Amino acid sequence: MITEAIESIADKLLAVDDAELKKLLHHFKNRMYQGEPTRSWERAVLGYFLVNGIRVKNALKRGKLQRQKLRSHSPPSLKLVKA
Repeated sequence: MITEAIESIADKLLAVDDAELKKLLHHFKNRMYQGEPTRSWERAVLGYFLVNGIRVKNALKRGKLQRQKLRSHSPPSLKLVKA
């Protein structure tokens, strides 16, 4: 049950664009710093790390795509093989 709930949340977050993720990150960050350790504060902390996790994933994905793009434009590495 909890697995499905987390995957559902992940699907919803994956559909959000970077600009909206940035707004959400600031929203949860402000709630974390303003609040006392209550249930609402705990939810803000979890929200912050979920949103930040998506942003980190996006940055890693962009870096990986850039490296693949650079490799595709460079000549292949050749090794000298003695016959």
